[in-house]
Amino acid sequence: MNYRAHLPVACATLLLLASAAAANDEDTGAWAIVSTSDGIAWHGEPTAWRYAADAQWRHFNRGAGSNQYVLRPAIGYVLRNEVALWAGYGYFLTAPDSGSNRYEHRWWQQVAWPAHRWDWGTLSLRTRLEERIVEHGDDTGLRLRQQVQLLVPLAGSDLSLAASVEPYVNLRDTDWGARSGLDQNRSYIGLRMPMSDAVSLEAGYMHQYIRRSGPDVVNHLGVLHLRVRF
Repeated sequence: MNYRAHLPVACATLLLLASAAAANDEDTGAWAIVSTSDGIAWHGEPTAWRYAADAQWRHFNRGAGSNQYVLRPAIGYVLRNEVALWAGYGYFLTAPDSGSNRYEHRWWQQVAWPAHRWDWGTLSLRTRLEERIVEHGDDTGLRLRQQVQLLVPLAGSDLSLAASVEPYVNLRDTDWGARSGLDQNRSYIGLRMPMSDAVSLEAGYMHQYIRRSGPDVVNHLGVLHLRVRF
């Protein structure tokens, strides 16, 4: 049996099952992402330091609709065993069509590493800790995120299949609404296409499950991600 031929279907099925928690409120939306990441040179010589940044626009149709804008720079250091240590900051502006804007400042630290490589693909892990400060609250939220990602080059083409699962867990309650325990889960599957040596474009689908005090929420999101290396 050709297992690689069935891999995309198997990944999609597993990702959707991972987010199969009951939800009574479902809606759609779209995300657009531009990101960059590369090594930092010193006097023309490469170093173990890296930079990364991304800007995002997120639209949610839920309720009266809302837009969210994200700006997230980071600095990283790659160890000899390919483990990458990162620290960064995220600015989040949520602008609903009705009601007041919400501003969040998010400091974060993460460890990322390739967990396993096969001749047909790579499994990568990313563990991130976030310190969340919301401007109308006094408490600092703590949230742990664990991403598992599989990247599989598709035979006979330049395309790669990207699939991931990422649960979010709140580590403390806050006065602005965060509750300890599972906060959300994101399951994603998409296709990545190189456009040049420095540019790639990825399009995919994200199933976002969010735990609420009332009915839980599911967002069905179309995602377009442009990666640029300067």
